[in-house]
Amino acid sequence: MTAFLQLSLVDHFAIRHAAEEAGLRLEQLSWQMRDSLDRTLDQTVRDVTLLSTSSDVRAARSPAAVRRALENFQRNFPDYAWIGIARPDGRVLAATGGLLENRDVTARPWFHVGQLAVVAEDYHPAVMLGSLLPRTSDPWRFVDVAGPIRDADGTLRGVLAIHLSWKWARTLATALLTPALREYGAEIIVVRSDGVVLLGPADILEKPIATESLRRAFDNGTGAVKERWPDGRTYMTGYSQTGRGRDRAGLRWAVLVRQTEVAALASAHDFERRVLWLCLGLCIVLAAVAALLARRIVAPLKMLSSAIEDLAQAPAHGSLARVPAVNSFYEVQVLSEALRDLVASERTHRDTLERMNAQLEVTVAARTAELQGLLMRDVLTGLPNRRALMQALPEAMARAARLGRPCAVLFLDMDGFKQVNDTRGHEEGDELLRQFGMRLLNGIRETDMAARLAGDEFVVVLELLTDAQDAENKAHVLLDELSRPYLLAGGSVQVGASIGVALQLPHELQEPARLLARADQAMYEAKRKGKGRVALPAAELARETS
Repeated sequence: MTAFLQLSLVDHFAIRHAAEEAGLRLEQLSWQMRDSLDRTLDQTVRDVTLLSTSSDVRAARSPAAVRRALENFQRNFPDYAWIGIARPDGRVLAATGGLLENRDVTARPWFHVGQLAVVAEDYHPAVMLGSLLPRTSDPWRFVDVAGPIRDADGTLRGVLAIHLSWKWARTLATALLTPALREYGAEIIVVRSDGVVLLGPADILEKPIATESLRRAFDNGTGAVKERWPDGRTYMTGYSQTGRGRDRAGLRWAVLVRQTEVAALASAHDFERRVLWLCLGLCIVLAAVAALLARRIVAPLKMLSSAIEDLAQAPAHGSLARVPAVNSFYEVQVLSEALRDLVASERTHRDTLERMNAQLEVTVAARTAELQGLLMRDVLTGLPNRRALMQALPEAMARAARLGRPCAVLFLDMDGFKQVNDTRGHEEGDELLRQFGMRLLNGIRETDMAARLAGDEFVVVLELLTDAQDAENKAHVLLDELSRPYLLAGGSVQVGASIGVALQLPHELQEPARLLARADQAMYEAKRKGKGRVALPAAELARETS
């Protein structure tokens, strides 16, 4: 137990601490990637602003001069795959490498938004430049930053755009992931606002994802979470969002840094294994100590155990001579003396207990019979209850089949009981139920049975009938008897009953629950027809003649 508790305690705190450390590490890596992306985009925005106001660009007289200025600038920033200026009519005036010059770019989003202010357009494939730029192992993808070029009086002279190669983001991710992190499976994932992966593993690249970390990142949250990804594996994921607190020149991307839970907690699990071996060693040491102590304790206890077994096998022959006096240590000495005293007193009480047991058996048998009778009776009316009914009904149906004479079930529901109970009180309501049950019992033969189901519902089982008409006639006689006024403490009241009749023919399958349900349905038919009547459905009569 000591080793187990120690292992559990160490495991709990080590795993929790390792999870917190891993989450913090991944969260910090997400911050670093986020800040690097934001810094590059901010620098690009500043470069667009700088170029659009540069005298080399605004005062240049020929496309060649503008091109040279742009190419000089591009040499300092190799991640700028293309820099160009479009005239207000949408034709490219000049561009690095002469790419797209005199081409119409009015269909490009950056041209329209760049006429108003410096704006960044989100990650997209190379539509026009894809076939003009040098081929690379990865397809060309861009982030566009564009802004207006205006004269001193504010007249629009053109739109300057920088196509920032997505290779820049891949380079950032590679630089941030140290060899150790890559060895343990850490991955940086950049996700666009529509959930499409812009940077990450090949199996999810440019595909939509939906994870808890992504939702939290786009809710302006930052932190780390353990979650299950679409590949079915559990990851620790740090998350943050780029462009927080910026204007439209900044882009909103979620930066996720994930690592499998197994890899993230590898050091903790290694520590856990070391502690496990230590605990096993401790277990062996403690077990050896326990064995030495047990030998001193077990020997005298074995002597007493043998004596107890002998007494248990032949209690009638127990005597003080059969219990040894052990003086090994104080506790065992006390135990042996107590056992000797117990044997002596047991002989004294044995005969007394046998006499009491015989008397108790007689008392229990009488009480059991009394309780069995109460169990089968309704406390209020004294009639048999549902349990007694469900026990007697199959016997009545079996007798009907054996004697070849039908039996019937009458399902009775009092009409007007609730009004009496509500206006006169529950005491008079209980008295009304008792009188109703007594009339019901007095109105049937000794061979029949009356029972109370619950509330104001009663059931009568009629046996030795001749046909369905016989059952209906007896139900009408019973209804007349039950409809007479009842004398209560507060005055006379009159209630009726609705009676449903269900017939059981001798040759039919014996299904007590179904027979009772048919009578219940017939009672509800009597209720629907106006209460205070007997209902023997046509289906019952048809069954008799079929």
